[in-house]
Amino acid sequence: MKIGNLSLQKNTSLKSYHTFGCEVSSKFFLELNTIEKIEECAKHFDEIPKPIYFLGGGANSLFINDFPGTVIHIFNKGIELIEENDKEVLIRVQAGEDWDEFVKFCVENEYYGLENLTAIPGQVGTAPIQNIGAYGVEAKDCIDEVYYTDLTDGESYVLENSDCNFGYRDSIFKNEMQDQFIITEVVFRLSKNGKLKLDYGTIKQELSNQAIIQPTIAQLSDTIRKIRASKLPDPKEVGNGGSFFKNPIVSMSQFEELKKQYPEIVAYQNGDKMKIAAGWMIDYLNWKGREHNGAAVHTQQALVLINKNNATGKDIVELSQMIQEDIQKHFGINLETEVQFC
Repeated sequence: MKIGNLSLQKNTSLKSYHTFGCEVSSKFFLELNTIEKIEECAKHFDEIPKPIYFLGGGANSLFINDFPGTVIHIFNKGIELIEENDKEVLIRVQAGEDWDEFVKFCVENEYYGLENLTAIPGQVGTAPIQNIGAYGVEAKDCIDEVYYTDLTDGESYVLENSDCNFGYRDSIFKNEMQDQFIITEVVFRLSKNGKLKLDYGTIKQELSNQAIIQPTIAQLSDTIRKIRASKLPDPKEVGNGGSFFKNPIVSMSQFEELKKQYPEIVAYQNGDKMKIAAGWMIDYLNWKGREHNGAAVHTQQALVLINKNNATGKDIVELSQMIQEDIQKHFGINLETEVQFC
């Protein structure tokens, strides 16, 4: 099927395009591997069969059923150093670049800022949307600008960091601009003389176990990769989307009440509030390893739901809902999902 200069495929399997690996298909499928094709898509957007779902690396998407409209896969590539001085660099990265490969590039060149975000699956273009984060660092800490094509007028624009309304796993792209854009490029501002962030999770302990006192950026990145590999299954081997749930943020007073009931509760300061470790709550209620049809809670990390044995998206959603109900019952907390249901 042709629309303008674009070719849409029909009845395409999505199993290899999303990390849960559920066997689903899309009625129409469109691949955009250049910014020019993205702009062409925007110009003919009204002609593309609806509904539409934009897919990057597929690490945050769970398809519950066959998709009845068009899945648009973004995978334009390119990394360009656009400005440099003694203290910092500006790097423009196209949206389809693999996130972890980009982080490796930064680590190898000793550009500081993103090393704590090592081994996160997905693409660069989805990082601003979700404001991905791990080990005390968020993507917003290093994002300078976000370039996008507007689907309502076909024009290209740029947003500075301060205009992106970044929050915890949140941004303007998930709210006011939802379904109105395609991110084409992201510009990152990184330091040449950065101070490594070692105070989150078990980083210091793992470095100590390796007898590393003053780690290099490469040693920190490698350590985080090892920590994640010990807790998180490789989606190439076991279908999953990484952390399935957000860590809930509660008021200090609510946290103090929870602390009285659950003295061992794990939480982190978040401004004047507290971020509760969702994985700890799920583990506390003995969900690790429990299964529902072919879906299961990972045995090493309770925050991860896996496609253990040919689970459908519906099976995984049902398991997540059972966990949410249990968390609400015992802790009085509404556990929100990070994964997007399609």
